[in-house]
Amino acid sequence: MLIRNSFRFLKIKFHLIKEYYLLFINFLSSIHESLTDHPAVIFLTNRVLSKRIFPRKNPVFNYVNKFISTLIEAALLITATGVLCFIIYYTFGMLWYAYLSTPMADNFISLHPERAETIFEFSELNLIYFSIEVTLSAFIICFAISAVCRFLHICHYLYLSQGLFGKLIYWGVPLTGAVSYYIKNEYGFSDWEATGCMVMLPTYLLFISCFKYSEKLVPEAGDILKILIPWIKRSSRKTYQKINDLAQYLVKP
Repeated sequence: MLIRNSFRFLKIKFHLIKEYYLLFINFLSSIHESLTDHPAVIFLTNRVLSKRIFPRKNPVFNYVNKFISTLIEAALLITATGVLCFIIYYTFGMLWYAYLSTPMADNFISLHPERAETIFEFSELNLIYFSIEVTLSAFIICFAISAVCRFLHICHYLYLSQGLFGKLIYWGVPLTGAVSYYIKNEYGFSDWEATGCMVMLPTYLLFISCFKYSEKLVPEAGDILKILIPWIKRSSRKTYQKINDLAQYLVKP
């Protein structure tokens, strides 16, 4: 009876989350439409503002449009991942309390006291808040690492050259460890393996997309140098010419 009531309560919560999720999607879609296809924006860019300053092929506007679309896609992905994590965490919590009523629970607690303590601490948390924090932490950590690797040209050799299985092994495991380290210190969990199982799902669901987003938004150091070096050369030439002209003017009799 208790399990049936818990599943009924979970069904009600899932229905509410689904409604809020649909409202959130509509809200983001309306924002994106208002920023790109709104009549006022089109009028300002085409009639009022100078086309020399705001051309349609301006790389700044192209980057802003790409950034907004990527932000919306990432928000939807984070929301879906958080909802899925909450459902799994809630289901695991119910199964854990059902497992405690069996005779094997005492043996498990005696053999693995730190892991059992971590699971007890996990079951007493606010799972909605915990799901949100784990999902956001996994996304931020994965995106930060992927952005650094993209900027330093590491992705070209160690990520893009790997297949799906290689990415899951060589990148998924270290990123799961990084997220586990943060969550373990944040909540004071005592068992590494239990913490790793908690953060494995959101990390594996998000890190490939994080590398894709960093590839879209973060330039490599070599690309920046290709732009900066010619600009520095041109600026230095102009500066040297102006200094030379000034010196010739000053030494005139």
